[in-house]
Amino acid sequence: MSLRVFVVLATFVALSSGVPAVNNTSAISKAGYPKIHPGTNLESSPYLPLIRYQDVLYYFGAILTGSVDQVDLFCNYHNMKLVSIQSNEESENLIAGLRSFLETSENVRFWTSGRKYGNNWRWESTGLPTHYTNWAKGEPNNSGGNETCIEVFFNSAAKTLEWNDKKCEAANYFICESRD
Repeated sequence: MSLRVFVVLATFVALSSGVPAVNNTSAISKAGYPKIHPGTNLESSPYLPLIRYQDVLYYFGAILTGSVDQVDLFCNYHNMKLVSIQSNEESENLIAGLRSFLETSENVRFWTSGRKYGNNWRWESTGLPTHYTNWAKGEPNNSGGNETCIEVFFNSAAKTLEWNDKKCEAANYFICESRD
């Protein structure tokens, strides 16, 4: 089953099972997307298909693509942030999550919250430097002089999640997270 089919099916099942009212208002936003309200238990929420790793919940956004700023708005709308990958162990768990619903032949790129400020890379979602890194060979290379955001490239055959610097305005899928 491809990633797109999985997410569409999961979203359809969640929405067709009935959308609960929160504070006497519909949980569906005017844009038609389910909105996560503050205080909602994300792990048991029918709104978004989530994967847990320790104290972090992940949403793999693989239906919509957008620039870093656009997908960051999506994550924020659902009270989540773009992912910050803080260890090899976390990277391995993201790989396991991606492998659980991607076809073995799919290679997909996802935005993270990583951005370059001057000569330093930081996680915009936490404000912390990127102490752990997993740059692909020859990266970061700042091709074209304007690659200031971090995308992760999921290579399903090699079972790796490698980093690449990319122009922030490019359209990519994305990974949102909610940390306890």
